[in-house]
Amino acid sequence: MRKLVGIAAVTAVMALTACTGSSPGDSTAPTELDLAAIAPPESFSPGNFGTGPTTMFLQPVYDSLFRNTNEGEPAENIVTKWSYDDTRTTLSLTIREGVRFTDGTPLDAAAVKANLDSARKGTGEAGGQLRFIQEVAVTDATNLTVTLSAPDPSLVPNLGGTAGVLASPKALGTPELDTTPIGSGPYILDAAKSQTGIKYTYTRNPDYWNAKDFPFDTLEVTVFNDNNAILNALRAGETDFAVVTDKDSNSLKSAGLNIQTSPAYTTSGLYLFDRKGSLVPALAEPKVRQAINMALDRDAIHAKVFGGKGKATSQVFSSTSDAYLPELDKKYPFDVAAAKKLLADAGYSNGFTLPMPDVSPVYPDQQAAVTEALTAIGVTPQYQPVNGQTFISDLLAGKYPAAIFGLNSPRPWDFAQIALTPESLWNPFRVSDPTVVDLINKAQGETGDAQTETFRQLNTYLVDQAWFAPYIQSDNVFASNAEITVTPQRYSTLPPLWGFTASKK
Repeated sequence: MRKLVGIAAVTAVMALTACTGSSPGDSTAPTELDLAAIAPPESFSPGNFGTGPTTMFLQPVYDSLFRNTNEGEPAENIVTKWSYDDTRTTLSLTIREGVRFTDGTPLDAAAVKANLDSARKGTGEAGGQLRFIQEVAVTDATNLTVTLSAPDPSLVPNLGGTAGVLASPKALGTPELDTTPIGSGPYILDAAKSQTGIKYTYTRNPDYWNAKDFPFDTLEVTVFNDNNAILNALRAGETDFAVVTDKDSNSLKSAGLNIQTSPAYTTSGLYLFDRKGSLVPALAEPKVRQAINMALDRDAIHAKVFGGKGKATSQVFSSTSDAYLPELDKKYPFDVAAAKKLLADAGYSNGFTLPMPDVSPVYPDQQAAVTEALTAIGVTPQYQPVNGQTFISDLLAGKYPAAIFGLNSPRPWDFAQIALTPESLWNPFRVSDPTVVDLINKAQGETGDAQTETFRQLNTYLVDQAWFAPYIQSDNVFASNAEITVTPQRYSTLPPLWGFTASKK
C-alpha cells in the first residue's frame, strides 16, 4: 500500500500533518493515515504532556472525559451526563458503562478519579487546568463528584482535552507509561513498528467502543526537523494534508492543493518570559519591554512574513474574545528612535544581549524579522541551538528569558490560567504582579458584562506594561488534496483526530 507523508507548521518550533495511503487504482477510501511532527512527545504520561501538536500523539491511544464539538463546546464521550450545583463548585459526572483499557482494566469512576488526582500533580498543562479541583469523590462505579475551591469557567471544556485524558490506573505513576501508553482509545501504539523519537505506529484497537468515528486502520506519526520538507512534500504530491504557514498558502494553491482557512486563536510574537530579570535584568524594566514592542514593525511582519493573512496585533488576547480592544493595537507604533530613547531612559543606552532559542529551521522569516528589530535598537539576540525533543520542557523550566513563540488564546479565562497567574505553566519565571492577580481573581467571580470589563482592564494593563511583544494573530491554513477531508475545531490549533476523513477515489 502506498504511503503519503506530510508535515505542518503550528506553534513554536513544532509541526504536524496528516496524510493517507492506498493502493494505486483502488476505488475504496484509503485506510492509512500518516501524521508527521517536528518534535516527538516528551512523555505519554497524562499530566506531563502539553497541548497543540502533542495531541496527535495522544488522541490515538487515549479517550478524554468529554469530546469537544467542532464549535469547541463539550459533548459526551466517556462522560455521558454532567451537571453543576448552584454554586458551580460541585460537578457531578456519570461515566459510560462497559469501557475497558487495553490492559483489561475497567474504565470506571475509580479510574477517572485516579487519573484526575494524578494529572493534578503533573508537570504539563493539565496541572494548571485542574488546579481548582479540591477533591474527587467516587459515588459508585459510574458516578463521581468533583469539588472545586472556586468556580472554573473552563473546567468542562478542558476535560475534553489533555486535562481529561485517561490512562489505565495500573500504569499511572510508572516510568513505563512515559514511553508505552495504555489507554482506552481507538488505537494501540505498536512498539515493534515504532522507534522512540523517530516514528510512532498505531494499529486499530479492536475493542474500541466508537470505532465508526475513526475510519483508518493504521496511523503513523513520523518526526521531522526541517520545515522545508513540508513544502517539498506537498509540491511533490507526497503529502495529502498539511497545516501550513500563511505565507506559503498562495504558492501551494498554485501547485494544485486545496487551501482552507480557519481562525487559529494563536498569538505569535516575542514572548518576554523573564519579567523578573532573573537571567536578563533588563527585561524587568517596563521601558525595556516597551522599547522592544516599538522596535517591531508589525505591519511589515504581517505583510512580508505572513503574506497579509491573519491580523497584526499588540495584544495577546484573541481578536474574537470579549477582552480584545482594537485601540490597544495602536499602543506601540513602529518607532526605532523612540524605542532607543526608552532603552536609554531605562539605563541601557548601549543595549544588552538577549539569549533565545534558535527557531530558524521552522520559522526563518519570523526570526529574521525579530533579529532585525532588536539589532536596530541595540539589543543583540544570542540564538542557542534547540533540542526538539526537550524544547518545550526547556521553555517551561525557564532556560530562555524570551522566545519567538505562539500560545493559543481561545478565551480570556483560558489564557489567564495558562500564562498570567504565578502558578501558570507558561509563566516559567513565576512572575507575580498584584494587579494581574487581583483582576484575574475578580473576573473569576463575575459573569457577563462585568467579567468582560474586568478582562478588558487586564488586557489594557498587560499591553501597557508590555508583558509580551506579540505581532500576529494568525489563521490556521490547511492544504489538502482530494483524498482527505478535514474538519477544524474551534479554539484548537489543529483538527482533532476524528476530524480527518478519507474520500473514495
